[in-house]
Amino acid sequence: MRVLVLGATGRVGTEVARRASEAGHEVTAFVRDPARLKLRPAHVAPGDIARQETLVAALSGGIDAVVNAVGADPLKPSTIVTDTARVIAAAMHAGGVRRYVAISGTAQMPKTPLGALSIAILRLTPVGNAIRDHQGAFAIVTASELDWTLAGCPWIKDGPARGYREHATFPGGMKSIVPGDVAAFLVSVLEQPSYSRRIVGIWP
Repeated sequence: MRVLVLGATGRVGTEVARRASEAGHEVTAFVRDPARLKLRPAHVAPGDIARQETLVAALSGGIDAVVNAVGADPLKPSTIVTDTARVIAAAMHAGGVRRYVAISGTAQMPKTPLGALSIAILRLTPVGNAIRDHQGAFAIVTASELDWTLAGCPWIKDGPARGYREHATFPGGMKSIVPGDVAAFLVSVLEQPSYSRRIVGIWP
């Protein structure tokens, strides 16, 4: 599969590019500064997500799927996740590419009563910035015609891969996952039709 990775210089994106390459996919990294890549995938497409035409150009090379690992500091106000999803959805529609795999949050998942309470409390903290940003992206992606799968991620902290389980609902409480495990899930579902148009929680 020919896979375009966004956010390929970040913690999760670097792992996505590596794992996707190891799984036999033909990886293209879409990056503003190729010099920041920690590894060199098969192809590099210089571009800026703020300039939709550069993404459209990257998609024109016969891409089969997009993995979006773009993120922002969860404690600071930002709309980068929402803005990125908006540009990607439009560019993929224009380019005729449908398979889309990306990071989302536990706030976008179905929740137990305790899970809903946990998210309501988090909305009152600086983490509420990230919740609102991911909610905007979630609304754009789920309203689109894309063949999407979203990883419902809790706090992504540094550390070695340790394995994860998949969850249909968020039960509340403090959860975490590491970049390697997020990447493992994103790559594993690329060619799995059973994950189409689903958000799946991932944590140990």
